[in-house]
Amino acid sequence: MKPPEGSLSPSTAPDGTGTPAVPLDAWPVAVFVVGGDRVVQINANGLRLIGADGPASIVGRPTSEILVLGDPVSVDLDGGVAPDGAGTQWRHALIRPLNGGSLPVLVSRGEEWARGRERLRMLVVVPAASERNGGLLDVEARAEARGQIADVFANLAHEMRTPLNAVIGFGEILLGEHFGPLAGRYRDYARDIVGAGYHLLALVNGALDLGRASAGAASLDERPVELRSVLSSAIAMLEQAASAKSIALTVDDLAGLPLVYADETRMRQLFVNLIGNAIKYSPSSRPVVVRHRLDDDGEIRIDVVDQGTGMTREEVAIALLPFGRTESAIRTGEAGTGLGLPISKAIVEAHGGRMTIDSAPRRGTTVTVVLPANRLVAAPGRGGLLNLL
Repeated sequence: MKPPEGSLSPSTAPDGTGTPAVPLDAWPVAVFVVGGDRVVQINANGLRLIGADGPASIVGRPTSEILVLGDPVSVDLDGGVAPDGAGTQWRHALIRPLNGGSLPVLVSRGEEWARGRERLRMLVVVPAASERNGGLLDVEARAEARGQIADVFANLAHEMRTPLNAVIGFGEILLGEHFGPLAGRYRDYARDIVGAGYHLLALVNGALDLGRASAGAASLDERPVELRSVLSSAIAMLEQAASAKSIALTVDDLAGLPLVYADETRMRQLFVNLIGNAIKYSPSSRPVVVRHRLDDDGEIRIDVVDQGTGMTREEVAIALLPFGRTESAIRTGEAGTGLGLPISKAIVEAHGGRMTIDSAPRRGTTVTVVLPANRLVAAPGRGGLLNLL
């Protein structure tokens, strides 16, 4: 992505003081003035971008609570950095609005100047516009729409859970014969009621998860997250299921996993879904492998590989649809809601990443999760690719 034109570059007055030549509120974009590790001044567009009512809620706060700087913007295949007219550099970044979530932006850092003993620097921040994102207004509109969808799912799930729990509870009372013995046929009916109730509850919970994930970045509770910890806990949750089928779970060097900026709960849900699916649809004694690598461009790739039944290209497309159940999945006899992969895909895309599936019948399946470079905080042995201001 190309940075904005040089006319947006932070510039200083020619009087040698280093103070901004143009008043901050005259700028058509967001401008922050930082000193040390704190915000000391912000213009009206900056307040709008961050979702603040006035400067008092921002000035004095640590800059790291508001901005996370990423890699320089490159303009060619050789990784050349695009300088603007003032000789500064545009960088990818994430800004953290006060109402939660994050917004991809571009940041240009201007020259420093002195104010007494303090060194100040001006930061110009613009939304990372693209063909699908015409700017801040589009981002806000989409975030509001997605939030409304998530609210509908949440209300629907709440309204359905209450009667479902009652049905399941009374069914379990009958099945437990708490008020006297039941005839064999009635006991079977009670068992069917409880089983169907739990299946429907799983569908409701899955629909709620899909609604939350589909709400996009606005629904994420983001912070620096250790992928090592996430994968370790996911594997611990699934060890019993793997052991029951004599499946060995192996992960490439957990210590090599990087620190990323993400929603930890959603990341754990993602890998529980993917690794759980690999176990569910693998024959006994076939291994499931989790591989990871950090590409030169900073992208994080994690593969979940199984040697299970596999899918045709058409079945992959079906499996990615909500409630989609493929013929090969049905043949295994494994119960499922058809929501695991759609939820996983929505979680990855909410983080700005992508998920691909390479599969073929009787050859197994490899699901690849790719998180973008601007999610990388630090990688073992390679230092940090994101610098907290």
